[in-house]
Amino acid sequence: MMRRALFLLVLGSLLGLVAGAFLLAPKVAAAEQVPAELRAPAAKPSTASKDISRPLIEATKKVRPAVVKIVSWGRSYPGRRQLASGSGFIISKEGHVLTNRHVLRGQLEVQLEDGRKFDKIRTLGADSRSDVAVIQILDEPKGEWPVAALGDSDTLEVGELVIAIGSPFELASSVSYGVVSATGRSGVGRGIAEDFIQTDAALNPGNSGGPLINLDGQVVGINTAIQGATGANVGVGFSIPVNLARTVAISLIERGEARRGWLGIHGVPLSAEQLEREKIDVAAGFRVLRVEKDSPAARAGIPAASTIVEVDGRPLRDVSVLHARLAQAGPGGRVKITYLAKGERRTVDVEVAEEPDYTIGIEVADLTPAQAQSLGLSARVQGVVVTRIQEGSIADQRDEANRLLPGDVILSVRWPGVGYRITSREDFDQVMQIVAERRPQSVEFIVVTKEGPFRVTLELTEDRS
Repeated sequence: MMRRALFLLVLGSLLGLVAGAFLLAPKVAAAEQVPAELRAPAAKPSTASKDISRPLIEATKKVRPAVVKIVSWGRSYPGRRQLASGSGFIISKEGHVLTNRHVLRGQLEVQLEDGRKFDKIRTLGADSRSDVAVIQILDEPKGEWPVAALGDSDTLEVGELVIAIGSPFELASSVSYGVVSATGRSGVGRGIAEDFIQTDAALNPGNSGGPLINLDGQVVGINTAIQGATGANVGVGFSIPVNLARTVAISLIERGEARRGWLGIHGVPLSAEQLEREKIDVAAGFRVLRVEKDSPAARAGIPAASTIVEVDGRPLRDVSVLHARLAQAGPGGRVKITYLAKGERRTVDVEVAEEPDYTIGIEVADLTPAQAQSLGLSARVQGVVVTRIQEGSIADQRDEANRLLPGDVILSVRWPGVGYRITSREDFDQVMQIVAERRPQSVEFIVVTKEGPFRVTLELTEDRS
């Protein structure tokens, strides 16, 4: 009896523990019911939505295969490092690629939309004034290169839909779209020849060199710059008109350098105050100070002291627009110049000539120790000696106290933020080439004669077109 009671007690305790564990254990929730909407077939897009997007889709399909990512590599130990990346687009079956000059910085690699990469690249030419460059892929493609068709940027209208394709932040073949916000924009600070298309299509670092296209799938611009303190898209981007880029590209392929259009005029932009003071009812103008003999401007009858107010029927908001239209026309092309002279408004059709080599007009020679001593200087002086000042040139100044003369020894050349020490004629020629490309407002020469060192400042603010 005692054993039975003990057995029942132990059994009851075990059953109590099992029951307690069951009651205290967390409850398992029943399976949630999946909403029927998740199991339903995918919704079909409406015909209307596809119809609206179809022009953008079809235009993108035409050009996107021809758009490339361009990577610039530099040397580093133990391998190589990436210097920059940008975009471009193929314009010929021979593998010519149109892009921006500022995209090209080192050894180049080109990547197509399908992922193929090519590193046998040669640069045919790069123009600092327009920021246009042409490279060529020398690798043999499997099949023919995809080619982007070039359109007519002069037909663009404000409000027209456009598409930008490129590699922003190295995301190759990215597409954005927007509208033409304005045409003929200048003063952006990207070069001497500025006549930009402004767009609100998203442009970001890496888009440079890529195409801006219309809804016919034709390239109308090269995406080049963005406006904003952050360096990223804020809805204000700028593209080089393809008509300008086409002319420059032809010259770069044929000659390795850009052929400049030239009228043969020298002058200065007029400020708003000057225009108001002279009662000239235009927003901007270019005062012609001098017309070169036998130049296109002289043959067309454009006189000195006249004021140019329009080029090809477009207001001359900035002198860079004049440079851009001359670059677009190219030597042998024609431009319509509207000017004011003696109270009359006239328009003339001018055949553009090729710009002569830009020169300040200073001829120099290497300075030898013996020559330095003959000039009353120490034999240890290093520089170049002026041998001739070309008559009528920029250096042919009338101010006797601020001019270079034969026999002067140039030690260095500088302008704001830049300085070069001159020890040979080769140094001097290279610096003069930089001056021709950058066109600073003034250049200062540090000169020495037997009387001692002094400075000569040449003002280059007079524009030459």
